[in-house]
Amino acid sequence: MSKTELNKQWIFKLFLELITQQETRDGKFAVRFGEEKRKVESELGLKLNLNLSEIHMIACIGDHGPINVTTISEKTDLTKGSVTRITQKLLALELIKKQQLHDNKKEVYFRLTAKGQKLHAIHDRLHQEIERRFMLLLDKYTPEQLTFARELLQDLLEWDY
Repeated sequence: MSKTELNKQWIFKLFLELITQQETRDGKFAVRFGEEKRKVESELGLKLNLNLSEIHMIACIGDHGPINVTTISEKTDLTKGSVTRITQKLLALELIKKQQLHDNKKEVYFRLTAKGQKLHAIHDRLHQEIERRFMLLLDKYTPEQLTFARELLQDLLEWDY
């Protein structure tokens, strides 16, 4: 077998490992976020049983609010029905609030409450730490290697297996 074919097989094997490992890393992120969330729960005197979709919706509203259901759906890749269900839960927990803009009484928009802003800050801080560590990892590569890696990752995103 040629060196090129061996390298392709190694890349495929590593790709499969990366996909599998992502589940583990999502779990680690959830644990870290959970630890921070428990601190906020203690401070607020409130139990927050949130999954990652609900946390990411808080992040979306925090990053883009005021924001409506359609835009949340587009930004999170969740159905409008899922967005509606999750916003109802977040409203009940007083993590978000509904509002109508003065010039558009028909459309409902969402913003974070003070409680929601605390969770958004935790989520943001954890993501910033992950990004910082990732950038340190990338520092060891040349500009040409980074260009190749970007192209490979873009191709993988577009590839339909």
